[in-house]
Amino acid sequence: MNKDSIVRIASAHPTPFYLYDFDQIKEAFLEFKNAFSGAKSLICYALKANSNLSLLAHLARLGAGGDCVSIYEVRRALLAGIPSYKIIFSGVGKLESEIQEALESKILFLNVESFEELQLIERIATDLNTPARISVRVNPNINAQTHPYISTGLWENKFGVEEKEAVQMFMFAKQSPFLEPVGLHCHIGSQLIELEPIKEAGEKMHALARFLMASGVELKFLDMGGGLGVDEGKGAISIADYTKPLKSIAQKLDLTLICEPGRRIVADSGVLVSRVQYVKPGARKNFIIVDAGMNDLMRPALYGARHSVEVLNTQEGTEAIYDIVGPVCESADCFLKEVPLKGVTRGDLLLFKQVGAYGASMASHYNSRPKILELGVEQDRVRILRDRESFFDNITHEIGHLESVGIHAKRAQIDQIDEALSKLLNARLVLSQEIAKEKQREALGVYNPVREAQIFKKVGGQLESIYTEILGVSRGLTSPEKVGVSTNANTARRLLGQKFKLKLYNPLALFEAILLKGVDYGLLEVRGSDAYAQGLKALAELITQQRLEIAHSFKIAGIWCLLVGRFGFLAQDNPTRRAWWFDPTHTRQIQALLSGYDNPYFLATPLGCLLEANIDLELPTHLEPLCLGAYSTTRRTSGI
Repeated sequence: MNKDSIVRIASAHPTPFYLYDFDQIKEAFLEFKNAFSGAKSLICYALKANSNLSLLAHLARLGAGGDCVSIYEVRRALLAGIPSYKIIFSGVGKLESEIQEALESKILFLNVESFEELQLIERIATDLNTPARISVRVNPNINAQTHPYISTGLWENKFGVEEKEAVQMFMFAKQSPFLEPVGLHCHIGSQLIELEPIKEAGEKMHALARFLMASGVELKFLDMGGGLGVDEGKGAISIADYTKPLKSIAQKLDLTLICEPGRRIVADSGVLVSRVQYVKPGARKNFIIVDAGMNDLMRPALYGARHSVEVLNTQEGTEAIYDIVGPVCESADCFLKEVPLKGVTRGDLLLFKQVGAYGASMASHYNSRPKILELGVEQDRVRILRDRESFFDNITHEIGHLESVGIHAKRAQIDQIDEALSKLLNARLVLSQEIAKEKQREALGVYNPVREAQIFKKVGGQLESIYTEILGVSRGLTSPEKVGVSTNANTARRLLGQKFKLKLYNPLALFEAILLKGVDYGLLEVRGSDAYAQGLKALAELITQQRLEIAHSFKIAGIWCLLVGRFGFLAQDNPTRRAWWFDPTHTRQIQALLSGYDNPYFLATPLGCLLEANIDLELPTHLEPLCLGAYSTTRRTSGI
């Protein structure tokens, strides 16, 4: 990715955002793969570095396995297409439910970190009547010469067990009918830039593995962990130098070598693109304030990590020394200190480098800030990998528990919930479209009645009945309703629920009943017959006279209905709507629309239905469809 292309991307997407180069990720992964050629090996990408689903799917297609440290990472790996037999599950605090799910998912093995965990795994495996493949993580007490927060191979660290206890665990597992001890594991730290600690760990594991195999333990895997660092100004170990001693050990033992690289595969691929909000000069200190914060990129605040920065504009003017900071209410929200830059002004783009690892994966909602957009580039094609979170995404698990006061507050909560439902349904629609394209490419049958029946059995009826009953109960609590209908009673009850009194009318009699308050409102079926066409024309006239109004448009089971009320029906709920219906331009357009039923103003699809007019109308509309049990694929461009 060059500077000009990033500037173009930033012109199309709001900052801040992460941008990953998938071609660079592929190159880094294949460098590992080539370095391990000639030896039995498995490269298990460490999901904790960056667990974006699209990125994982990209690595899965390249043949990567997955190193996971929670059941949620296991689920992500499986969802992204990593085979279960290439997934390992590590971590010192696995829950009982996590262990059970991992065993049921038939992953390659669990890395066990204590004797008590091993006993729990045995009990769960016994209950499941499924032998559990395990590997024991050894803590070799080696100083990895890295930051203390990411050192994992010293006895003072919480990870793994000492060699003596590891032997006892292997002997216990060897005797159990429900444990299969297949691997030996160690991982001494992250951001490793010295080769000697890695060699020392390899030699210790070599000696221990030989002893275990001589004692009858049938090892198959030697898992040497990951942690290989990237160049942050201190140099970096080459992948060839890293793999050479480990390959030699594994080949001597005739074991499959597993490594767990994360940072080394994705760090260099990622940049954080931010925009300068303010330049704040001072007598003692100059600040550049950007729109990204420590909640987006935690590493500088947490580890003192230094990510180089580039200004994506022509730098002209006098050079000055700046601290680059974010908007978060913490003095720790500082990306770089004392950086010499020149010509930086408000609106300039700043690029933070080597953030593909432990950037987005460590992001938080601190200061109630939403998580930012993630983009990917592959062969010059840019695509969204993760949407920028909305305010509702931020509060989605809280709003349902808010003790709101008053009808307006509760309605605001409902609107937020409906927004989330809409997003989920749209996401499902996108996936369905992708499946359809796959079927076309593979020349598969488009229509699968068995699958369709499964879907409707699972969710279709539920969606329809949930919305019908929620709305019906809400209305019924207000007062018993009298509804006039010009459609069959079953359709009316499916649309409106069960809690109302029903009376059948022809269209003209229905309008009269509404006007004379014989019913609270009416449900008019839209048909192509002459009688109903006359009814629509009469309705248009009554709307023009401001006597009736249309409150909603419904489509269910192939039947299209309009909900009609006395003029001011909508204004009962919101007085601001009344002015809309009094607008003479609007009423003329409604009249033209309804009286022209024989013209192509009505747009219907198998999955949804809308009133559509070939007219310009820059006014709010309340004629959007309620499509129950199906998705509307109709999009409004202009009209009502």
